[in-house]
Amino acid sequence: MSDKIKIAIAGFGNVTSTLIKGLQFYKNSTEGLWHPKLAGFDITDVVVTGIFDIHPAKVGKKISDVVSDCKLDSDLTIQPGISEDPLSHNSALMWGIKSTTYEDFVISLKKINPDFLINLISSGMDKSGEKYAKASLETGCSFFNATASKITTEQLRASFTSKGLMILGDDLMSQFGGTAFHRGMMEFIINRGIKIEKAYQLDVGGNQDTQNTMAEEIREKKRKIKTESIAVEVPYPFKSTAGTTEFAEQLGNSRVSYYWMEAKGFLGSTIEMDLALKTNDSTNGCNVILDSIRAAKMAISKKDLGKSEIISAYAFKNPLKKFKIRESIKAFEEAFTN
Repeated sequence: MSDKIKIAIAGFGNVTSTLIKGLQFYKNSTEGLWHPKLAGFDITDVVVTGIFDIHPAKVGKKISDVVSDCKLDSDLTIQPGISEDPLSHNSALMWGIKSTTYEDFVISLKKINPDFLINLISSGMDKSGEKYAKASLETGCSFFNATASKITTEQLRASFTSKGLMILGDDLMSQFGGTAFHRGMMEFIINRGIKIEKAYQLDVGGNQDTQNTMAEEIREKKRKIKTESIAVEVPYPFKSTAGTTEFAEQLGNSRVSYYWMEAKGFLGSTIEMDLALKTNDSTNGCNVILDSIRAAKMAISKKDLGKSEIISAYAFKNPLKKFKIRESIKAFEEAFTN
């Protein structure tokens, strides 16, 4: 395939910045890519055509001025995005925003005419995320919801499908983050004939999104999603808790996940595991985003919109149809790497 994949991004935070730097870096390298070529596309086939945010210190600036630690070929200017939520949970925006109306956003999106709008706004901005999805549908571009907001429904998916588009979501699952690693461990333990009885995963992070997650209703929502995502791997009930528990500014863009599991083996012997995993939030998500939009572009071009189930199970914690983690990777690679 030779067509470029044009993407617009809502939210200019750490993940967006890292994704842009990655697209620049991978013009001359493939080191660190999970799938250098996928669905007939190279990474160089992905082009950012628009970026939107509501932070007054970012809107109106060129991305080359905001991403100061990397020389970029792009001279894109950050445009105002949509703000439909109270900002009580987002301390970075407490002193004001620079947003636009829904109608003007749709006009801006139509001008750049992307294939995908990727939702990377902060946690807790549910109404804004819903508006971005609505704007995508109205504009005629597919939508990728990386946030924990429950946006993807059967009804909305049917609306996108009727226009030959895809909606993918919800809640991005990092390539090797807390949830993916937890699910992988669970699957391995069960396949070795060991019975899991109790488990928890506690996450501590230092970025703005983690700070926003400390709001109780957001924390409970994300805890529920993570706990249910992990439970997919276990074919019986067990005591489990998983979620973000603390914001520690000194961690910066890193996240530390603490795991504890208790299981039973032969003669009821106890097997206990206690460990920690430290990762980088922004870099951990980029391979999954780039894989998903390349796969979706191919499926859309072939009018095979049912493949959205496979892509979402591969890329998200809370898809409409959940697969076990090994099954999701196998189904994805069989569909898009052959």
